[in-house]
Amino acid sequence: MKIIARAPSRVDPAGGGTDSPPYCLDYGGAVVNFTVARYSYVSFEWRPQERGVLIYSHDLKRGVQAASSKLLEFDGHLDFLKAFVKRLVGPERGCLVVTQSDIPLRTGLGGSGAMGVALVGAISRALGAAMTKDDIAVLANDIERKDLGHSGGNQDSFGSAIGGAKLITYHKGGGCGCQRLRVPESVLAQLERDSLLIYTGESHLSGSIHADIKKGYHQENSPTIKAMDGLKAAAQRMAAALSAGDLAGYVDCLNASRVNHYSLHPSCDSDRLRQFFAALAPCIDGGKTCGAGGGGFIFVHAKSNRRKQCAEIAEALGGRVWNFNFDHQGLITWGETPTCEEEIESLIRVCR
Repeated sequence: MKIIARAPSRVDPAGGGTDSPPYCLDYGGAVVNFTVARYSYVSFEWRPQERGVLIYSHDLKRGVQAASSKLLEFDGHLDFLKAFVKRLVGPERGCLVVTQSDIPLRTGLGGSGAMGVALVGAISRALGAAMTKDDIAVLANDIERKDLGHSGGNQDSFGSAIGGAKLITYHKGGGCGCQRLRVPESVLAQLERDSLLIYTGESHLSGSIHADIKKGYHQENSPTIKAMDGLKAAAQRMAAALSAGDLAGYVDCLNASRVNHYSLHPSCDSDRLRQFFAALAPCIDGGKTCGAGGGGFIFVHAKSNRRKQCAEIAEALGGRVWNFNFDHQGLITWGETPTCEEEIESLIRVCR
């Protein structure tokens, strides 16, 4: 049987960045994380050992073959997908892995985290391994950080594995807990009605931004630590506001997060981001950059009955506008009919 995994993306309206070491280890952190109904998909199925490993990305229209997972090499060619297959699939087994995603690369919505969670979800089910969603999030993040050496924290993985609105709390010295927020249904509905995700047309490189932030963190009298403290406090206040149904408090924390995020390091900001927020100011109550910043998506809360105008202004600037909808399930997996040999052969031809 072919196993399919679907994992959603996320936005981080408050606290993003405080999930990353060294700050979360030295001071603890807090992130409010919303799971978004935009998805990464992974199809996984076993093949005879002699057929080896075949990996294909529909988004990149590229594939790779190897006699076994052990022989997959990190060479800049689908390295992200290779890392998960190398860690999770034994060298004595053959498999077919096919991926596709709704989430543009390097845009601040945690696309790599969603793909990692989907990969772990599909492969662990195929292996018959009993894993909780928390376990899957931790393992997916571990592969991305250790095997691939990517900078960052784990809120992307938790945001993808576990649905809804969450507060992720990071403990000084290590460890974290993910708590679903009990937000009134009317508030969830208003958030979906008045929130928009707007792609500014610029990608960002979160790894380099995280490296810049770490450099600032270690400077004497670092403004980065003060900004991190502000981000953490905003997340804690936002979680309380959402649970109490206080949308005005939520918006205040959203704006505080944007201000503190820009203060982390100049690379978190850009002229393009400032252009969008300046143009949208008359029709939004608040907003912030998604993810590490420098480009990508912004997340805004429109004024009452101004959502359409907000979208029109963003599109006039060349932005791409998405409606915002919560995903309340997080990762899901299911079984389907195996891929036919004709389709597999067509994928193999692409790899040659």
